[in-house]
Amino acid sequence: MSIISRPPEMVKREYELQEPIAAAVENYAAFIQSTPDHVVNSALKMVLSWDGEFRRWRKPQQTAPERKQTSSAARAAKA
Repeated sequence: MSIISRPPEMVKREYELQEPIAAAVENYAAFIQSTPDHVVNSALKMVLSWDGEFRRWRKPQQTAPERKQTSSAARAAKA
């Protein structure tokens, strides 16, 4: 196993930001000597992890495909 792990996969998306937010992201990136992409990723990661209601909503969404596959497999086994 390697000591340094691979960076997470990056996916290109296009979003529009309000002008003052875009400027703040660029300024913050300069402040921490990083990139605007890193600032946006980090900020969204923090906000999404802090939102308890979103986490509660997301949990069944993440397990729903597993339940569908399991119930489909069970039906197929019965047939």
